[in-house]
Amino acid sequence: MKHLLTIFLLLILVCECRAQISRRQLRNDFDLFTRIYEKANAGLYKHHSKQEIDSTFRANRKLIQKHTSYREFYTIVWKVIDFTGSCHNELSFPYSLKKELRKQKIFFPLPLKYLNHKLYSNLEYKTIPLGSELLSVNGIAAKDFAIEVSRYTSTDGYNLTGKYAFLETGLLFFYIYLAYGEQDSFTITYRDGSEIKQQVLEPLDYKDALENYRTRFIPAYHNNQGPDYFFHYTDSSKTGLLTVNTFGLGGPKSEGHKNYAAFLDSVFTDLKTHPIQNLIVDIRENGGGNDPNDLLLYSYLTKRNFRENRSAFTLFNSVPFKQFYVEEETDEIADLEKDLKSEHNIRKNNRFYQNEQLNPVWIPKTNAFTGKLYLLVSPFVASAGSLFAGMVKSDEESVVVGQETLGGYYGHTGHISVSYQLPETGLLLTFSIVDLEQDVQELPDQKKGEGIKPDFTVEQTIEEYLEGRDMVLEFARNLIHR
Repeated sequence: MKHLLTIFLLLILVCECRAQISRRQLRNDFDLFTRIYEKANAGLYKHHSKQEIDSTFRANRKLIQKHTSYREFYTIVWKVIDFTGSCHNELSFPYSLKKELRKQKIFFPLPLKYLNHKLYSNLEYKTIPLGSELLSVNGIAAKDFAIEVSRYTSTDGYNLTGKYAFLETGLLFFYIYLAYGEQDSFTITYRDGSEIKQQVLEPLDYKDALENYRTRFIPAYHNNQGPDYFFHYTDSSKTGLLTVNTFGLGGPKSEGHKNYAAFLDSVFTDLKTHPIQNLIVDIRENGGGNDPNDLLLYSYLTKRNFRENRSAFTLFNSVPFKQFYVEEETDEIADLEKDLKSEHNIRKNNRFYQNEQLNPVWIPKTNAFTGKLYLLVSPFVASAGSLFAGMVKSDEESVVVGQETLGGYYGHTGHISVSYQLPETGLLLTFSIVDLEQDVQELPDQKKGEGIKPDFTVEQTIEEYLEGRDMVLEFARNLIHR
């Protein structure tokens, strides 16, 4: 019976979520969300004091009023989640509601590109040429529009580059809906050469909006459909270029990891046999993945002994609020508790720290590269990708080129993901429960709460982007040859 009532609730919330849930119900869900975060989220106070976090919870709870809509409630909860600062945080509509919303003509139709603090059209659409600078949307200045929409991307600490970068992804269409709700139309003011023009665009259903996204402009070098990793020599075999687009290759016993390990051994054996002075490692598309793929690559690039982390802890080894936990597999709670009690079994100050045996010391590979290393990064680098990038940045001989990563330099909250469903609204709360301090040295240009900052920040102009010029790679090559 309870299940049928939940389905009914979700159905009446379709399209702009017009139906009202009582303030009492919304506050019940908000209070449960607060208790779950306090009991289970080890990174809750990573970037802000308890006083600041508690104040944020209280201030946002007060925003829940008699006529607060479902979508507005989502944003209220999200403001708190976003403030805590972890790239593994998510808040999702229930699948059945999301499925129904996708059928409605409520989505922004134009793919965008964010460059140098400006928004550009990333598709020739109606009268709007490709690469046109957007000046406003429905009278909202492009700068303010970008700020409001980008807040729905979760990043580590205080990072903003990752938030703005995600404006160019397919998530944009949902973000605009979350920020502004259902719109009858979108009036776009844009710059076409020296002229300022306007075009009214009709909203689309998600299928058609996604089709526009799939046909957006993509530079030839943007190899997001290419292999997960590859290597080749450049500059008459004097420089190597190693690209690793993901560490999501499987765990240590998987075939994916074994193939990757064999690939790395082959590459670095060849580099030892035919030595070169410079190696470029490109991880700009790497949003993370499985251990130990990140650590294995680093062991071929460093001269120091290292560990995955200096410390790692959870707040529990017995799952709290089991009745609201979402199990995607049979006996998931029991298996999680079993793993936690074996992996995080050192209790100290009401925290459960990682067993040291599960955080072994790695030593550099015998065929590790010893020349000059150039690492290419972007705002999309996160999780295991940013952990790897942080370790490379920590080595003094390395040079990092690109833009600040979404993932944190000094640490992040990751490893084990859990999901809870709030009973009154059905919203799905997903976050990671292991807070890690990464094995990196303190650097003067790296503050707490920042992503990996490049030694040389490089960002394209819109003209360079449309010409298909890979300015980050070009800059690295120019550093090598100067």
